[in-house]
Amino acid sequence: MKTRITVRYVVLSLMLLITVLSIFTPSIHFLKVFSQYILFVMLGFLAVGFLCFIYNAERLMMWSLLCCGILCLHLKQSSNNMLRLPAATASPSIRVSHVSLGNAESDYESVIAYLLSIDADLLSFQELTPDWNQQLTAGLASRFHYIHTLTRLDQYGMGFFSKRPLLEIDTVYYGSIPSLAATIELGDHELCHIISCHGIPPVNQSAFNAISQHFNFISTYIKSQQGNTMVMGDFHLPPWSAEVQRFRNSSNLQDGRRDIHSRNLDGSMSLPRIRVEHILFTDGLECTSFSEMGSPVVGRLGITGTYQLHYEEMAQ
Repeated sequence: MKTRITVRYVVLSLMLLITVLSIFTPSIHFLKVFSQYILFVMLGFLAVGFLCFIYNAERLMMWSLLCCGILCLHLKQSSNNMLRLPAATASPSIRVSHVSLGNAESDYESVIAYLLSIDADLLSFQELTPDWNQQLTAGLASRFHYIHTLTRLDQYGMGFFSKRPLLEIDTVYYGSIPSLAATIELGDHELCHIISCHGIPPVNQSAFNAISQHFNFISTYIKSQQGNTMVMGDFHLPPWSAEVQRFRNSSNLQDGRRDIHSRNLDGSMSLPRIRVEHILFTDGLECTSFSEMGSPVVGRLGITGTYQLHYEEMAQ
């Protein structure tokens, strides 16, 4: 009997410790990497709760489901916590797509055909190499008349292909890492700044420090701009990571993503995927649609969304 009580308290203490460390993660590399997978920890708590129910371990069941609920609320708070996306109105809007070419699993022609089919106003490419740039320009220029690219052989190549005029174009550097910025007009003289930002891979503790400094640099740039702003790219971190949350809070950015994707590209069920691609936007905009991009032919290319001027902004 004593042994059972001891085991129960050990398991309970372990569940509470994991929950606390998942939400309030210390600056230790191992724990920061662990925190990227708390979506699966939450699902694990749910599974443990059902097992405890089957074996009549009521107290452990209640605590396991409580920890699951706490992590669920934490994950939901880190993304768009609206029950549903705002309805599309007559407000000026733009449909943008973030494309990670490193994920492409098919030939140039198939990827270009897919991109033409999604009816985006602006395509933001990352991992844009000279070969991809040549093929995309040849295949998309007839539809996307405004093109600005920065090709590189590493992961930091990027470019904009737009159906709307790019009024201003800028490239800002954090060290050797570029971020591409452009300005598009929405409605009557309403400006929207589009920033393509590719994150630093979190390979060690010093990389996490560099990620925070990189986000601080981008946040300062955002605050220097007048009008609405959208930031998109592969951050190599999920929405609930402390670095992304601090970046959002310091820059007053919202996230259009509302849910997890538990299906493969062919529609079959799968485990939820850790989401590291982001499209963030300031309060003057609202997201009316958001989805992942890809097909069984071209692979999972990125994310796309539609953003309109917020009605309060329009009322002014």
